[in-house]
Amino acid sequence: GGPGKGGISMLLIEKGEGVSTKLIKTSYASSAETSYVIFENVKVPVENLMAKENEGFRAVMYNFNHERWYIVVSLLARCRFVLEECFKWASQRQIFGKSLISHGVIQEKFARMASGLEACYYWLE
Repeated sequence: GGPGKGGISMLLIEKGEGVSTKLIKTSYASSAETSYVIFENVKVPVENLMAKENEGFRAVMYNFNHERWYIVVSLLARCRFVLEECFKWASQRQIFGKSLISHGVIQEKFARMASGLEACYYWLE
């Protein structure tokens, strides 16, 4: 391979002799088991090459696109849930003798939040 992205290949390496891992403490999903992978004198058969030689960077970027899409979908769903819960609360909360949601400034804030959220959904499609 060459320097930079043109010199990266993707290999499938089984965890075994010479391969060890150490969990990395993260602030997000612990189920991902993000880890350091340590290689010590590991021999990998040429059959374990997963893409064409020196095209590993392209394979990684392809996977990142799917991960980013999943992250966006998850966050938008959470945002929609939060907006709904805020709307329920604002409908129940009484201030100055009437519900919070009946105040124009609150309605305008909800309208901006909802339109921003819907715009993100359209970008996703």
